[in-house]
Amino acid sequence: MKLKLGGESLDWLILLFIVVSLTLGTYQRNTVWGSDVALWKDCVKKSPEKERTHNNLGFAYQELGQWDDAREQYERALGLNPSYFLSMYNLGLVFYEKGLLDEAIHFYQKATKLDSNSPDLLYNLGLAYYRKGLYKDAIGAYERLLEIKPDYENGQNNMGLAYKGLKDWDKAIRSFLEELRYYPDNVYAHLYLGESYEAVRNYPEALVHYQRALNDPGLPDAEKIRKTVLTLEAAQRQRKRVEN
Repeated sequence: MKLKLGGESLDWLILLFIVVSLTLGTYQRNTVWGSDVALWKDCVKKSPEKERTHNNLGFAYQELGQWDDAREQYERALGLNPSYFLSMYNLGLVFYEKGLLDEAIHFYQKATKLDSNSPDLLYNLGLAYYRKGLYKDAIGAYERLLEIKPDYENGQNNMGLAYKGLKDWDKAIRSFLEELRYYPDNVYAHLYLGESYEAVRNYPEALVHYQRALNDPGLPDAEKIRKTVLTLEAAQRQRKRVEN
């Protein structure tokens, strides 16, 4: 993201787009055994015709970042059961992580036909649309997500970023404010509000949110944001002197 300020460009490297892995009831033990490839290899050997064992082996590979191995197992699971939601969704995750956005969107969309009410799936579909620059499609995915789970963390933030991509600043601001209604300490919402208010030249509000973001000790690129705040404060003082 770039913020134009005094002829200079400020790049913010903010880690918001976190791909969410899906956890469902009977698959919760993946969290415990997910990295144990040997365990699930043994299960596959004993039950090669069960899509679940291939999916879980794929998940174990996925946790280790072995994306090609994970893909192979998910595809085997779908070969056994083409309507197996978890493997369809997980293939989308694999392609997203490999930067193959068209393929990720394809499998996410197929997964929505199997389960249209999965918040994590809709969140990740929105991410893929956003990265492709398909902002309206991203907004559609987030709207559906927020119908199902209005308090989904960063759901409003990401919808706001899609509106920001369309330069629809009023809707972007409303989305970021709504994120803060659920998560008052969300540092990214404050940062994005600072950017958005600055874009519409509401500098006092921009300063409020930049300064609130700076209260977070773990804020990325805090020094650059401090410089932004100092520049805006100087501009405000200069404006007041001219007005007086």
